[in-house]
Amino acid sequence: MNKEFIKKIIKAEKYKYEAIKEILPTHLRKRVEEFEKDAFELFKDVAFELMKEDIKEEKSKKAVKKVDVDFSS
Repeated sequence: MNKEFIKKIIKAEKYKYEAIKEILPTHLRKRVEEFEKDAFELFKDVAFELMKEDIKEEKSKKAVKKVDVDFSS
């Protein structure tokens, strides 16, 4: 698909979502905004945890282990 088309579709969906939020009653809009904030925080925490795991894996791959070789056979 065309990149510009995809960008415009995403922008249209964003505007549609914002329009729906605007017509919601105030108390519901506040709850939706709180949910968005919590969801973003959760997403951010998950991303950081995944990054930490990747860094740990990279460090463990770089570890040097001592190997004993017996040539007396």
